[in-house]
Amino acid sequence: MTDTASQRPTARPAATPAPIPPPKPAVAPTHVEPARRRPVAGSRAWLGTRTWPAYCAAGITAAYGMLKAYWVLGGTALWEIAPLSQSMIEKARSHTAPGWFVIADAATVALAAAGVFFALATVRPRRWLPVWLVRCSLWPLAAMMVLRAVLAIPGDVRQLATGMSARTTLWDLVLWSPLFLIWGLLWAATALTYARRAKTTRAQDR
Repeated sequence: MTDTASQRPTARPAATPAPIPPPKPAVAPTHVEPARRRPVAGSRAWLGTRTWPAYCAAGITAAYGMLKAYWVLGGTALWEIAPLSQSMIEKARSHTAPGWFVIADAATVALAAAGVFFALATVRPRRWLPVWLVRCSLWPLAAMMVLRAVLAIPGDVRQLATGMSARTTLWDLVLWSPLFLIWGLLWAATALTYARRAKTTRAQDR
């Protein structure tokens, strides 16, 4: 007679649960964006490929050119706000200014007309101005205007503080220097956004 106890299956031992691996420590990113690139990224996000800097630059240039044209054609109003010496303002009002002064004003009118055309050409849907031409034309112009403003402001403030300023010094401080600063920055933004639009167009054509 067979022993029934020997025919019963032997109970298997319970499986031991696998150990849970400890959590890995957080690793800091190996690439950290430099702080100096953050303002550049911010300017890209703010300006992007927008065209409003070109329109604003064209508007200021047109207004400046019309004022110069008014003076060239014999107008006498608003000469008191011109950033010139008082003696030159009196000569301009009496139409006794030297020939080089009249020629310079006429050349300014022609340059203003060219500036308006150039600014509006950068916003046309069909890009035809070479990027190198825009950069070589607008970046030096922007730098000269910004430098004109930055270098003139300390002198105007010093003259006003010492009481040795002429009547036109205040106008230069509150009008012309800020105007040239904003004007120059707008030309720089026009060149920058035009280059970005050209890059985007090239990428889409591929």
